[in-house]
Amino acid sequence: MVEINGTLLIQIINFVILCAILGHFCYKPVLKVLDDRKARIQNDLDSAAASKADAAKLKESYEEQLRDAQAKAQEIVDKAVKEAKVQAQAQIDEAHAAIELEKENATKQIARERKDALEDLKSQVALLSCDIAAKIISKNMTPADNDRLIAESIKKLDARKAGK
Repeated sequence: MVEINGTLLIQIINFVILCAILGHFCYKPVLKVLDDRKARIQNDLDSAAASKADAAKLKESYEEQLRDAQAKAQEIVDKAVKEAKVQAQAQIDEAHAAIELEKENATKQIARERKDALEDLKSQVALLSCDIAAKIISKNMTPADNDRLIAESIKKLDARKAGK
């Protein structure tokens, strides 16, 4: 059994004094260190949450900028395609205008050459007519008579052409 004597009473007093000393010098600083650590961990958690929120906002901002950049790039591509179509149409129109000009020039040249050929043909026909007439008539003609017959033949040819 347990004996209650002075030693037990001294041990209880020693224990109480030890607890008071430990409570005053150890318990409070240990609690303070634990509270500081708890506060630091909570601060780190809050900072991490704030950083995560900032990162999410930054990510959303970058995604929005990326969407804007893609939209602008698409706009640029659409504008370039439209401009290319306009330039292609302009080149086609220029080619058509050049072709029309060439056709007009060719038509004018053909008309000039036709006129020249007709003039040449008239003079050859006139000369041939005079030669034939001179052989048929078999008489000597003066140059004035020859020129007069040529002029009359040309007039007759012009009259026939006008009658066409």
